[in-house]
Amino acid sequence: MAQEPQQAQSEERTGRRRWLRTFDALEVPAYRSYFIAMLFYFGAMQATMLARPLLAYDLADRAPIVLGIVIAANNAPSLVLSPFAGALADRVSMRNILIVAAGLMAVFAGITAVGVAMDVLDWWHVMVIGVFQGSVMVFITPTRRAIIGGLVDERHLLNATGLHTMSQNANRTLLPLVAGVLFARAGAEWAYVLIAALYVVAIGLMFFTPVRGAGASRRRSRSGSPLEGFRYVWQAPPIRTLILAGFVITVFGQPFQHLLPLAQDLLQIEADGVGLLVTFFGLGSLFGSTTAASLGDFQRKGLLLIGFFSLFGAGVVGFAWSSWYVLSLLLMLPIGIGHSGRTVVHLAALQTYSENEMRGRVQALNAMMGGLIPVAILGITGLAELFGGRIALASAGSVILAYGAWETLFSRTLRSMR
Repeated sequence: MAQEPQQAQSEERTGRRRWLRTFDALEVPAYRSYFIAMLFYFGAMQATMLARPLLAYDLADRAPIVLGIVIAANNAPSLVLSPFAGALADRVSMRNILIVAAGLMAVFAGITAVGVAMDVLDWWHVMVIGVFQGSVMVFITPTRRAIIGGLVDERHLLNATGLHTMSQNANRTLLPLVAGVLFARAGAEWAYVLIAALYVVAIGLMFFTPVRGAGASRRRSRSGSPLEGFRYVWQAPPIRTLILAGFVITVFGQPFQHLLPLAQDLLQIEADGVGLLVTFFGLGSLFGSTTAASLGDFQRKGLLLIGFFSLFGAGVVGFAWSSWYVLSLLLMLPIGIGHSGRTVVHLAALQTYSENEMRGRVQALNAMMGGLIPVAILGITGLAELFGGRIALASAGSVILAYGAWETLFSRTLRSMR
């Protein structure tokens, strides 16, 4: 009988340790400084992801094809610039890259705010500014991911990657809603003022992050050429398989959150309603990244990855056919869980299998898939013009579901990945 209280206390301590394990990487001072700065960085990024397409969509009298063109133009630079962004991240201070990039993004947000306030913007102005923003984002994405490997040891890598995604998702639950409310109630210019302010705060906090690059090595066994990344990925089957998985999910899954303005017509809502959809997506994403961060050294990472992106695909198909706003809000939860869970597992696996001096280029080649998003977005919005938004979104979700089934049945490399 006396053993029962001891057993209960032991289970309580074990549960408490598991919960604390979710935040283990924050014990590392260098990573903690970076994490705090990225809270504001991600806030600006998430607000921009809502404000830019909403502004273009409104200026174009809600034409789906214009929405697709603007989003495609923003993502197009990734296809050309990503290899150079990865090579740069592997050779210079990643912290300084992020500081300079945030400064440029704050300037672009300020220009947009002034243009809206003066009533001189048309949708194609938003597109041109988006091209410049997209070019800068090409350097931000692989850098903010690859730097993690230099701030923590390998034992904390999965946890730190999960926390990094958690901070992004925490912002996704709040900042799009705030930006949507500002957009609808005060005017689009105030949404962009918020974005610029968040980038400025992030710049100040980023100076507390160590200067050194992620996994920087003074003795390099590989060249700094952007082409070296392609050779490296091709010669490493696990990384090659992960890059292929990233390609499918990025091209057919990533457009979903950019195309949420289509829900205004599908569900008869306004900008603040779209913002609330993104908030529920963020809540699901936060749960997914928290769960992934708490798994530790999970031994079936390949199956976990397949499960997460299949859940995402099924949720998108359900959302496409929902005509009830409350149901659509609830469906954003599994969509967010699937999206975020697969992101954490996928990025952590890429870092685990990559050599220190190649992390920037591997992450850049993974991010380069975003350069193919314009083709997918134009295809999806073209389908929306011809057959309606429901069929367009359902088609994208169905491709992801089919890929998940194919990986489960036929891909031994991903299925057996540990």
